[in-house]
Amino acid sequence: MPAHDSNVHFDNYLTLLRDYCPAVCGIVVFDAELEFVWQDNSCNIDRERVKPLAQVLKDGATDDEVVELDRGDRVQLVKLKNGSGDPVLLLGLSLKPRNDARIESVAGQQAFILLSELLLADYQQSRTLASKEEELSHMTDELTRRYEELNLIYKAEDQAMNIYHGRELLRQLVMNTSRFLNVDIIYLYIGGKNIAMHKFRGDNPVFQSEALFECLRETVLPLLETKKTALVINHIEDAQQLGIITQLPFKLVTSPVVNIENEVIGLLAIASQNFAVDFSNSDRNLLDVMSKKASKIAQSHFDPLTGLENSNSFELILKDLLKQSGALDVQHAIANVDIDRMAVINDISGREAGDLLIKKVGQTLAGMVRSRDVVARIGSDKFGVLLENCDLPTAKIVMKKIAHAVASIDMEWEGESHQVSVSIGIAPVNAQARSVTGLLNAAETARNVSKERGRNSIHVLDMEDSDLLLRKEQIRWVGRIQAALREDRFLLYAQLIQPLKSSTDRPHYEILLRMQDSDGGAIPPGKFLPAAESFYLMSSIDYWVINRAFAELVEVSRKSGKGCQVSINLSGQSLNDPTGLAAYIENKLEEYRLEAGDICFEITESAAIANIDDARVFIDQLHALGCEFSLDDFGTGLSSFAYLKNLQVDYLKIDGSFVRDILKDTVSESMVGAINQVGQAMNLKTVAEFVESDAIRHKLANLGVDYGQGYAIDTPSPFREIHLRDVKTA
Repeated sequence: MPAHDSNVHFDNYLTLLRDYCPAVCGIVVFDAELEFVWQDNSCNIDRERVKPLAQVLKDGATDDEVVELDRGDRVQLVKLKNGSGDPVLLLGLSLKPRNDARIESVAGQQAFILLSELLLADYQQSRTLASKEEELSHMTDELTRRYEELNLIYKAEDQAMNIYHGRELLRQLVMNTSRFLNVDIIYLYIGGKNIAMHKFRGDNPVFQSEALFECLRETVLPLLETKKTALVINHIEDAQQLGIITQLPFKLVTSPVVNIENEVIGLLAIASQNFAVDFSNSDRNLLDVMSKKASKIAQSHFDPLTGLENSNSFELILKDLLKQSGALDVQHAIANVDIDRMAVINDISGREAGDLLIKKVGQTLAGMVRSRDVVARIGSDKFGVLLENCDLPTAKIVMKKIAHAVASIDMEWEGESHQVSVSIGIAPVNAQARSVTGLLNAAETARNVSKERGRNSIHVLDMEDSDLLLRKEQIRWVGRIQAALREDRFLLYAQLIQPLKSSTDRPHYEILLRMQDSDGGAIPPGKFLPAAESFYLMSSIDYWVINRAFAELVEVSRKSGKGCQVSINLSGQSLNDPTGLAAYIENKLEEYRLEAGDICFEITESAAIANIDDARVFIDQLHALGCEFSLDDFGTGLSSFAYLKNLQVDYLKIDGSFVRDILKDTVSESMVGAINQVGQAMNLKTVAEFVESDAIRHKLANLGVDYGQGYAIDTPSPFREIHLRDVKTA
């Protein structure tokens, strides 16, 4: 429904608006003098009612306003201005009746900006060049081409983000940009992620393209980091104005690629030779949208610290490779690489040092595999490596070289040197592999075997080896453990912790765990706890023990009329959620009306070091309630004394390997003496484990150790019975 001469295809623009801005259902257009220009037939608003509102918008400072009309109709009024800032067109967009009042989505806003620029340019040219059919034909072709480009951007299968891995998505972005833009070169560069992709028109290399790429990386990228906006360089004057002195026979548009903090991490650029048509603002806006899509891919599929692909992208790569392996019967190899003693480095030198090491290991891994292989960061200190068309013997050779290279990393931080090593597990990717989860678990299982053997070792998964048979045996225990938890078939035993120098009125016991078998007998913990640790069931067991120990403590105290203190062991797995565990314990103390001082929690030194931050939070929370803590197996770690000052513990339990040999090994005797001296100096009570003879007990007493625990003092018995026994004996 045109009002005056105009060759602009407003109906095409409305089609685009409805496609990319779903809130819009109609449009009415006025010129700068508020003369009616165009309205679609389906528009449900009266232009005469909109006109006075458009007058207010024209005279006002704002360029965009939403107005509610009678009967609930809503109109978004938009002012389109020329380069001098003068109004040229005023649009009244009829909005659908829904809660969101205006075009809100990022994609919708970008589409609207692009379409508004095209509409304005088309309208201005149609008014001044009405007699030039060729020019109008060019504008129509331009509109058609932009329609295709918008389809590329806004309807570019979001599902693909969950189908393809990061590098493939970026490759598709470069290829599609090349398809829809009539330019000589497309170039994508994200330095921190080792991404540099380009596409020439017709796959024919363009003269001086390498010089262009270098200029983009070395000169233009720093400008983008400062300006954070797209740049258009059509003439040498444009380059000089930006401070670019390199003279290249190209016109170019470049737009920044950013991370989630909006920091520039790369660029997307299009370039054509100097004799080509100038790039327009529409080209600039379009490339800006494409670079935002590249930014989204980079943020979703790449690790921000190392620049490697992340675990999500790695799984998508494996999924794709599994399909190929099934069809072609080829073999690949997957490796799981774990940095040894990462927690120790974090604690001694800080997280910043730990992050630097992770980056160095990631760079080493990426630099030692082929370009078609994939390295991804799949955990805080863990990496996945996919070696394509590689059998297991070759994979082991490759990973040995990698382990050697990692061991050569110079890791010094503020005067502190750290020895670096990795534990590696390797598994096959072949036609027998059933799922991505199975592959990842296989590589992780192999890595766990490697880690159990010691630092800097490699294990290749072999279905016949003894380590895997052990793993299969542990799997059989998993079902029994879960059934015991459901059916309350665990048993609480206890063993006395006795003073070596003086007596006390209140006995102290360590709570020990057994599992009840089908005949009513007690299964020792060595049978089932390794499986519980391997398959992450320790946390469930710990929660069960806390609840049952509190309940039985109330019961035995009531029956005996005399209280006692109990030590309850906690696993490292439970320390992964220190706040949740502390809240559970606090609730149980209130539920059973127990004194917090009656409870001591034992944490092994290795578990405390591996979860040092969580352990500190947990200990501090429960210390505030009055609970006590004991550091178990003390002396076995390489940095025991360094960690001790950071943990508020009350007892040191000297590792039994030193106590057992104290009578025949002077080193063991010295270790026990040294640990006891440190404990006494820090006002901690010391406890010696594995007191297996009276001679050992006397030796410990002479060294000044406070408490002893072992078969020479007491044998483990059911908790309900042992306390009643001791009360009667007393």
